[in-house]
Amino acid sequence: MGNKRRNTEPRGLSPKIWLKSIILFALVLAVLLVPLFAGEFSTIIVKPWFQMLVSTLVMCLVVSICTKLTDIFCLRRKESGITWCQIAILIVIGLWIIGMLVVFDIKKDSRYFLALGIVGTMLSWIFQETLKGVVAFLHVRLNHLLSIDDWIQVPKYNVDGEVKRITLTTVTVYNWDTTISSIPTSVLHSDHFINLQRMAEGKTFGRLMKKIFLLDTSQFHPIDSEEVERLKNKEELRHFLPAEEIHEGAINANLYRLYIYHWLMNNPVVSQMPRLMVSWQEQKEAGMPLQVYVHVMKGGYSAFEWHQSRISEHIVEALAWFGLRLYQSPTSHDINNCINRLSNIDATNRKEALS
Repeated sequence: MGNKRRNTEPRGLSPKIWLKSIILFALVLAVLLVPLFAGEFSTIIVKPWFQMLVSTLVMCLVVSICTKLTDIFCLRRKESGITWCQIAILIVIGLWIIGMLVVFDIKKDSRYFLALGIVGTMLSWIFQETLKGVVAFLHVRLNHLLSIDDWIQVPKYNVDGEVKRITLTTVTVYNWDTTISSIPTSVLHSDHFINLQRMAEGKTFGRLMKKIFLLDTSQFHPIDSEEVERLKNKEELRHFLPAEEIHEGAINANLYRLYIYHWLMNNPVVSQMPRLMVSWQEQKEAGMPLQVYVHVMKGGYSAFEWHQSRISEHIVEALAWFGLRLYQSPTSHDINNCINRLSNIDATNRKEALS
């Protein structure tokens, strides 16, 4: 998948992260032990505020630990560990909500029920992206659509690189241009994204190369006997263009298309599956588009771009062998050439100083 980055991944968890977990654990112990030593444990433990304080601290502790474990599992590519840590976070938050309902005895006919409904509606609106992220995380992970170190593209967000961290709310991607993108997990469910990992590992037919070359139709013509002789004697064409196709009256554009097709069929980096096509597209005002639709077996980022460029260069180079050329809109230099030819003055691109 191209050149790997060096020294871009964290080597371990910061001591501050462990310190936060230790502090939370200490708070839980303090809340439990202080009333015990004060001799008021049996009285305080039944207080709703005390029960909610303990459950909140326990929830924060579990979330903190699971978050840190997720970082470790991401570094070690332990996919099941990542999934279970995030599910554990969901479970503990769900238990905390249920605990709150039980502790404060919130029922349908309770005076707190209306207030709880209003607060719940507001929180659902505020954290709607988080809720969408949870659904997207479960969808992506349970269907095995995304793993650590997968090469993904998210065109809408200009993301193109390797996945390095997956959580309920965010996916962190190291892009090939050495930048880091952090996108909402919900994007992978609501918007279009492409996972190229199987292709990069050679588990598919290759990476699609779809190019269109616009040819100038003014150069299309039947070849004469002189051109037949020249094409038959050209070494590069002998192995890829059947001799019986080269005859007087054959259209040069047709011979060119056949040559490109056979050349691609024999190219060692081009797959003949699932399809290989060299076809003319609908005529344009500017010329006739020739579409090349092939799969390059070297799917890595750098390798693919290299072979795609080499193929494109050969397609352009072969045009001159058949008396063809690409279409290009007239430039100021072309117009100057026409004017200078009429006035018998040699064309130049240099600007002369005004006297």
